[in-house]
Amino acid sequence: MTYPTYLSLKLVTIAIGLLIFISHLPPALAPERFAAFMKTLPRNYPLGVVLMLAATLWFTSLTGLMDLGELSGMRTGLMIVWSVSGVLMVIFVPGFLAARGLGCLLLLAAAVILDAAFLVQTPARFVMTILAYVWVVWGMILVYSPHYWRSVIDFATRTPERLRLLSWPGVAFGLFLIGLALYAYPS
Repeated sequence: MTYPTYLSLKLVTIAIGLLIFISHLPPALAPERFAAFMKTLPRNYPLGVVLMLAATLWFTSLTGLMDLGELSGMRTGLMIVWSVSGVLMVIFVPGFLAARGLGCLLLLAAAVILDAAFLVQTPARFVMTILAYVWVVWGMILVYSPHYWRSVIDFATRTPERLRLLSWPGVAFGLFLIGLALYAYPS
């Protein structure tokens, strides 16, 4: 397990369900108002700084907390390297920084999901496990080919009807995850 404390799959799923629900509801209800904002997301530098520094802080603190085995003696040095690397990314790689920061956060969040689902003995845990692996693939795509996010957003926001049509499944999936957490996962 990556994290030193036990994370409940129920709480992780509720949090992710709420996040998905809240992020998809505004474009589903008012696609005209959110289409222009969504088109600016991949190249939004201030948002990219926040996302990348959040991912850097998360990964650096994770390095400080987890068991590194033979590399434990290099813990402080690794934490310094990760911190400096995150700051250098913000300074020297401004293009698509928000996409890359989101990709890093998706990769880190997938580990949280997999840790929470590790010992849960219900077939319903595979919903979250599959979601984690989808996030891993999408996170890698965002980090290495961030322009694909711009292409996906351009496709989704071409018309308000298309954005509304593509947003409602996200709203439903968020509600599904909340229901799954409340009724299928143990406390």
